[in-house]
Amino acid sequence: MPTTLWRLKVAPEKQNTFERLTTQLVQDVALNEPGSIFEYRRGIEDPLTYFLFLSFDDENAFQRYSTADYHIGASGQIIDCLAEPPIGDNLERF
Repeated sequence: MPTTLWRLKVAPEKQNTFERLTTQLVQDVALNEPGSIFEYRRGIEDPLTYFLFLSFDDENAFQRYSTADYHIGASGQIIDCLAEPPIGDNLERF
C-alpha cells in the first residue's frame, strides 16, 4: 500500500490558486481511484504550510494516479505555487 506524507510551503501570493488546484485534484482522485486516501490539510501555526497524505490500495492504483492526465496536468501547476521544494516521507503500516 503506497503511502506518503508531503509537507508543502506555499508562496503567499499563490495560496488561492494552490487551494483551487488541490481541491480539484482531491475530487479527481476520489472519482478515479476509489479506496484511496488523498487529503490536504493546512497548518494551524503556519497557514501557508500544507500537508498531503496520500495512500493507495496497491502499486497499480498508485501508478494509474501517477500517469493520469488529471494528475500530470495539476502537478506542475501545484509545484509552481510552492515557495520551496516539498518534503516527503514514505510511510508503512506497523
